Amino acid sequence: MRWVLGVVLMVACGEATAENAPPPDPPVYVDVLETRAITPTASGVATIEATHSATLRSEAPGRVIELRVAPGQRVEANEVIVRLDVGRAAVALDAANAQVAQAEAHLAQAERQRELAERLVRAGGAAQRQLDDATDAVRLATAGLEAARAQTRVTRRGLTEAALRAPFAGTIAETFVEEGELASPGAPVALLVDTSGLEARVLLDPRLALDVPVGARATIEASARPGERFEGEVLRVGEVIDARTRRLPVEVSIADPDDRLRPGLVGRITVETGAPREVLLVRGTAIFERYGQPHVFVVGIDDIAQRRVVELGPAHGDDFEVTSGLDAGQRIVVGGLDRVVHERRVRIVERPSEEQAASESDE
Repeated sequence: MRWVLGVVLMVACGEATAENAPPPDPPVYVDVLETRAITPTASGVATIEATHSATLRSEAPGRVIELRVAPGQRVEANEVIVRLDVGRAAVALDAANAQVAQAEAHLAQAERQRELAERLVRAGGAAQRQLDDATDAVRLATAGLEAARAQTRVTRRGLTEAALRAPFAGTIAETFVEEGELASPGAPVALLVDTSGLEARVLLDPRLALDVPVGARATIEASARPGERFEGEVLRVGEVIDARTRRLPVEVSIADPDDRLRPGLVGRITVETGAPREVLLVRGTAIFERYGQPHVFVVGIDDIAQRRVVELGPAHGDDFEVTSGLDAGQRIVVGGLDRVVHERRVRIVERPSEEQAASESDE
């Protein structure tokens, strides 16, 4: 009986000890703070455009007798795109040439009359007034000839414009006429773009981009090409702030050696606005708010977590700049924050690899 009572007392004491034992230290993931070189940037959304594009228009009226291109077709510089009916222009040119011949004949006749008047005046057989009249007639005939020749040049130009040519090499993006239609002067015929060069005009925050130099590096991420990044550089920086958005226009050239982009695509343009600088970065998962201020937990060499107020700068992806409150080399809790208590010990565990984390989430 005495032995049984001793066993009961031992069991009761063991249960009391287990109930009063302190909880285990919470496991956490930590990062060691390091400075990193960060290049300041400014970004905005813009539409990608062709460096060269032109809406080709007919300057002379005429019926389209031959449309030699189709949308998507590549053409070379000076290649004929559209031919117009030149019947009326040819008749007009014949009439203009006849006017030139008539004006030349009038001038030759006036010059002969002036030569005759000069001989008569020298011989005393005519008055000076007759010579003056003959000289004026030569001037009028000369002016008439020049006018006829100018009309001929205008008419001949109509014949030349009947064959509309590409001003530069490129691709036909769209055509606006069909064979048999009447093309009026100034009417659009085709849209020609040169996709070998691409650029974008992006509006940036002037506080960040006001001193961007020409030639600064840029990167382009097109929404239609997710995961791909294209290189570029600044071509021009606007001199005037955009009145509607109050932002600074910056023109950027885009390198697309593999022909992956097209004019009209929308993309995010990021421009480097200054030289790289060393900054202290902390993960966003380490930051929590308390009393309206951002805090982090710093783990000392004794594995005691200390709550620390920090001041943050701009974000860089998932990280934030730390302007005050932390120093390089400190250990910061980045995982398991919900179980950390100020001035209590934590247990630092190794963070799982991306493959392990993926397999655990699948399970």
